[in-house]
Order: sequence, then C-alpha cells, then structure tokens
Amino acid sequence: MKTVFITIFEGIEAKNLLRSDAVKTILKNPEVRVVFFTKDQGRVEYYQREFSDPRMIYEVVEAPSVKGLDKIFRSLKFQLFRTPTAKLRREMVFEVKKNNLTYYAGSVLNWIFGRRPVVNLVRALDFFLVRKNTYAPFFDKYSPDLVLCANLFDEPETHLLREAKKRNIKTIGLMNSWDKPSARCLLRIIPDKVIVFNDFVKDDLKNYQFVPEGKIYVAGVPQYDSYFSKNFWTREEFFKKINPPAGGDPSKKLIVYAPMGTTYSNSDWDIIDLLHKFSVEENFGKNTEILVRFPPNDFIDKNEIAKRPWLLYDQPGMLFSSKRGIDWDLNFQDLEYLKNTLYHMDLIICYASSISVDAAILDKPVINIDFEIRPAEVMAKSPTQFYKMEHYRKALLSGGIRLVSSPEKLIEWVLSYISNPRSDQEGRQKLVCEQCQFTDGRSGERIGKFILKNLNNEN
Repeated sequence: MKTVFITIFEGIEAKNLLRSDAVKTILKNPEVRVVFFTKDQGRVEYYQREFSDPRMIYEVVEAPSVKGLDKIFRSLKFQLFRTPTAKLRREMVFEVKKNNLTYYAGSVLNWIFGRRPVVNLVRALDFFLVRKNTYAPFFDKYSPDLVLCANLFDEPETHLLREAKKRNIKTIGLMNSWDKPSARCLLRIIPDKVIVFNDFVKDDLKNYQFVPEGKIYVAGVPQYDSYFSKNFWTREEFFKKINPPAGGDPSKKLIVYAPMGTTYSNSDWDIIDLLHKFSVEENFGKNTEILVRFPPNDFIDKNEIAKRPWLLYDQPGMLFSSKRGIDWDLNFQDLEYLKNTLYHMDLIICYASSISVDAAILDKPVINIDFEIRPAEVMAKSPTQFYKMEHYRKALLSGGIRLVSSPEKLIEWVLSYISNPRSDQEGRQKLVCEQCQFTDGRSGERIGKFILKNLNNEN
C-alpha cells in the first residue's frame, strides 16, 4: 500500500482536490491510501461526513509557531518578492501606515536583492538552517511515498515540504489560484513538481518564482470541470432556490452582482443600492432584477440586509471562524447552485474577480466596474486599483471583460448585453481558452493521474 499526504487546510484546497475528480482518481488505484492534514477536529468531522473511505485518513496539525530563523525567512519571502502586483500592494500598505523608512528602504532592497541568484541562495539557507519537526511523527507513522501540498505559500505547507525533502520523498505542489505566483509572495521551498492551471500561471512561476520550466505541469482548472457538463436545473427550479425562498421571478432578466467583500472595498452596499435604483427605474429595461452573490470568505452585515427587504442575495458556503479569510468551504450543493446561477443569469457585474472567468465559461456577458463610488478611499479600499494587478491585466487583454467607466456606461452596456448577449462572445471564448487551458471537464482527473504517475515513477 502506497501513501500520499495531502493538505486541506483551506477551503480552496478542498474545492480543487476533494470536490473535483483529483482525489477520486487517486483512490481508483486500490493500492493507494491518502492521509489528509487539516487544522482541527471540527474540520475532520466536517469532511468525514462527505468523504469517508477506509483509505482516507485525517490528521489534525496545529499551525506551527513562527520564531527565530523561521520568522526571518518568512519575512524574506515578502521582502524579496519582486512583481508589479507586489509593488502595488506595498504602495497600498504605505498609504495607510505612512512608514517612510520601511517603505523606501524596503523598495531599494527589493530592487537590489529581489533577483534569481539571491532568491536561490536564500531558499538554500532556509532549507538547511530552519529546524521544524512538526510533521516528523506523521512521516514516522505512515512512511509516505509522495507529498502533495495544495497551498504552497503558507508556513504549514513549507514545513511539510521541508520534512519530505529531507527524507528524499517525492513532492508535488498545486498552484491553487491564478494570482498567487505574481501577487502573494515567494515560495520558500520549491517542490519536485508544480501543477498549474494554465500557461499564464506557468510563466509567472518561471519569471517571478524562478521555478524551472521542467518542474511545471499544466493541468487546467479542476474547480471549473462541472461547468462543462450539460446538467443544469430548469429555470423554475433555480428561481425557487433564490434567497429569500421563491423570491426570484423567472420571467425577468436576471443581473448578478458579485461584491468585492469588506476587506477590499467599502463600496459594496453603495453599488447594491445603485443597481437596485437602476433596476426599479427601468434604466436596465423592463422586467429586470438583481441577485447579489456575496463572496464565500466574507461575512454579511445583517443590519444592512434588514435595511433592504427587497434584496435577493446568495450567501454561499460556510465559515469555520469568526474572521474573514481562508477558513471557508463550499460544498457540492453550493457549487451546483453557483453553476446554475451562472447558467440562468443574463449577465454579471463585478470588480476584479475570478467569477468573471466563471461567467465567461457559461458564455455570459461580464461587466467590470471601473469607476469609484467613494473616490476619497485609500488604495486598499479602492476596488478599481485591483485592475492593475498582473494576473487580472492579462484577463482584461482577452476582450472578454467589459470595463465601464461611469454609471452611464454601466447602463449602456447592460442594455446592450441584454439586447445582444452574443456581443463580445469572441473575447469571452479567448478568456476561457487562456485561463482554463482545457475545456474538457477533466482537469481534476488530469491532476489525479499526474499524481499517480509520479507515485509510480512513470515520469
């Protein structure tokens, strides 16, 4: 029996691995078992209710404390990270903290030292000097043959990779998001192989993370696999599920708004009110209604909901903690509801968001708001600033996302798309081709097969 270690510390890891065909494909080999690492017993019980198999084992690992050399190298992964998006984020922090010495000294040092030779040296020192034995007991207990880390930028996965590499055990990383190689930080340790969604992410890994091309495998986006099926609810079935129950009218045109969330914007409720006003006053034409889909990693202000008894909204998933962030999960019902929302809507309105790609897969027009409701906000709360980020700039170049620079332009393009939903279809097709890479609905299976090939020394 061969053993594979897999991390599911975050909801996005479960979404890409457990709720695609990736793990299912791995377990088709009867001689393989999987040990999942997660944060606490509550999560173990949560996942076991859906994913239970004699060859699926769950272990709880608390986040290791970060101190001493470990703390220094964790700091360096941000300080040496040199990308256009990283520069933008530093400017956002500087605008709030006004720490001139830290900002300017850090910028100079980043320009001097944020280069391949220095990064490679720091990674080597990090690997040899930092001592963390958090995972050693699990390696002794299970003797794994392969380790898969699905959130490479965080410390728990870094220490798991370090332990595996010191024991000469094969390692694979899954780049679980399109933005992290250019926006998050440097990888402290590079696994033997890295699975990515598309060639854009592959290029970012090569150019910004200094990962050799031979280590990178392009598999597609597993979380999008279900979109390429033809299995959808009827329109009547879908509208009965809108919150409040049966609140939607299937005879009306449905416009979905996806807010940024409280971390990145103070304008969400202003935009919701603006869209409602336009809909009620028939600026979008007759018989339209707005459905607001809040992000799964954020909290909804119930007081704001109460002020708007007319609001149709979706609060997807569940949160494991009382803080916004990574402690969330979307189950199969949530994902099915999202797929049908995209299928039955007429268009989507949002700021910079991956849901623009989701909508394009279902060939639905995508409008991104490029004007400020609160122009005096700092950059970190100014949602239009995020269009400057490297990963999203590439998406905009496809022509599949329509930027609108004013409320008047927003009205103009909503009317245009409602009357001609095929408008910009070619751009959307290009966006899907570039971001998904594969449109066969088998990316999860590809990931699982790639893991098995490495497990069996077939690569």
